[in-house]
Amino acid sequence: MTVSPRGANDSKRRPGGRSARVRQAVLDAAFAELGEKGYGGLSIEAVAQRSGVAKTTVYRRWPTRDELVADALDSRSDRNEPVPDTGTLRGDLKEFCEGVRAKLTSNHGKAMLKSLVAAVDQSPEIIETVERFWRERRDVGGYLIERWIRRGVLRPETDADLLVELILAPIYLRVLLPGGPLTGDVLTGFIDLALDGVVEDVTPGRISTDQASATASDATGVGPTGRANTNVGG
Repeated sequence: MTVSPRGANDSKRRPGGRSARVRQAVLDAAFAELGEKGYGGLSIEAVAQRSGVAKTTVYRRWPTRDELVADALDSRSDRNEPVPDTGTLRGDLKEFCEGVRAKLTSNHGKAMLKSLVAAVDQSPEIIETVERFWRERRDVGGYLIERWIRRGVLRPETDADLLVELILAPIYLRVLLPGGPLTGDVLTGFIDLALDGVVEDVTPGRISTDQASATASDATGVGPTGRANTNVGG
């Protein structure tokens, strides 16, 4: 978003100034604490000390640990992630999986994933936040899958949510329980296995020319929006 110059005084009042920097510092500290101590060991006092933000300021914005974790998760939401549109089904899925892998293997990614798992067990109050987080991630893939159903590449009865989960599940497993590579070739293998049985007339490892050019067939009607939270089925 472009903001017109308004002078020094106005710049202090607009969003993205000190308040945004404080929030980012606290959320970064929260993720670091989660990575070192887990959800059970997270405390607002430790987050305040680590972030360099006054404890009273942290408590004023996040009165409870659950509210702090919820905001941290929200900051990593996929709701505004662009939906891949490479022109091929596998190309779209590969780009989507690479984005998920990048997030999960980032400095805060693994801590966030483990915290999600622990938070559901330890705090019923945060379940709604966790469910929303997963829903938004599935929506990105779900929109992508439904687009290729419309283009006739995937069978009409394909369950978009289930297919997304089948593709993502082994990625999450390898992050949670290290023991195998998570290279581009491995991601392609996960995609091929998940697509077996739902792709129309496809030869292993590639899509036919007609299917690959299906993008042109839906140039009118419902096309990609570039945003995961627009016209997602369900």
